[in-house]
Amino acid sequence: MVSEAPKPPTLRRSCQACARGKRRCDQRWPRCSRCQARRIDCEYINVPLTVTNTPTATSSSKNRSLIHTTTAHTSRPHQATTPRRTPTIPRLLPLEITKGYSAPVITFLINSMREYPVTFASEQKTHFIHPDLWPSSTPPVPIQEAYALCKQYASSPSQKHRALLHPILDQRSRSLHRQLTRASTFPDLLACAQALLLIQCIVLLSPSPYSQGIGSEQEGKYQESISAMLLDLGHRLWVQAPVQLPHTLSPRRAWLFAESVRRTIIVGFMLRSVYSLRTRNYSVRTPFVDALPFDVRTGLWDAEGVEGVELAEGVAGGAGLWGPSEGAMVSLHGYSSMLEQGQVHGIGPFAGLILAACRGRRVGEVAFPAVAAS
Repeated sequence: MVSEAPKPPTLRRSCQACARGKRRCDQRWPRCSRCQARRIDCEYINVPLTVTNTPTATSSSKNRSLIHTTTAHTSRPHQATTPRRTPTIPRLLPLEITKGYSAPVITFLINSMREYPVTFASEQKTHFIHPDLWPSSTPPVPIQEAYALCKQYASSPSQKHRALLHPILDQRSRSLHRQLTRASTFPDLLACAQALLLIQCIVLLSPSPYSQGIGSEQEGKYQESISAMLLDLGHRLWVQAPVQLPHTLSPRRAWLFAESVRRTIIVGFMLRSVYSLRTRNYSVRTPFVDALPFDVRTGLWDAEGVEGVELAEGVAGGAGLWGPSEGAMVSLHGYSSMLEQGQVHGIGPFAGLILAACRGRRVGEVAFPAVAAS
């Protein structure tokens, strides 16, 4: 009896279900998008390469000093300064980590980020856009245009009227993305990125589907191009962050600028994760996100002014609270771990978002350690 010859090895990366159905497989792990949508088992002959076509960061550490440190401002431009060193942040690895969250956490994240355009329309301020950042009362053109669209969106009487704005928002998003790739200065790049995030919060997290217009056939479906765009946004800010800010900036303005860069990058990756959660029920993250620097002095973002804060703290002269502070900068992973372990009291809205996005937990679920009796 002649034994059956063994089947030759195959290099096929598609899952079994997509191969049998002769459908294109996006090779997601542990389940591809098609199997996820159909709620069926997803089996691979070969483990897929779960990577994205993400450019590797090639800039040296000096290009990232702005977002590593609390502020890049110095009042003595002719005197050599040695910035405080922080742990080296690894390159942007082309690796994805998938993680599922509970339905209440997903709903909380979607609703919270959906409020960014509405909040900006009423206050001209969000967790990542500060009205005192720009040198005059007139913000950059992308911010002004985004404000007008947010205002129109927030004042719409119904979801039907809001849906009519989507073709305009789609067109503006494309325009901002083109400007993002051609920005001549870093402030222009930052303004385009912030405006684009505001508009994408409306486009991606709208509570009702498009009624008509561009993109209606993609409503509710995950688009790799959108995820890649949000990834590119954060990556560009990270790579092109300036080495040092002008010495003409006040310590407060310098801190606000550096903090705006850090927060805009974090919100960009957060929106990418929430978009994946909304369309696929699992989050897409990279190790690079966990290594992002974070300033634990979140209360400074809402401080009314430098004089009042410094006098209240008994600081005489100098940069006061706005200057570098030992122990103020930690990684985003380290900060979210502190939140989860109950080491941060008085958790604000932005910190609550970070806890939910990074750890999949609500503030009410945090068990604070008991205070030892004296």
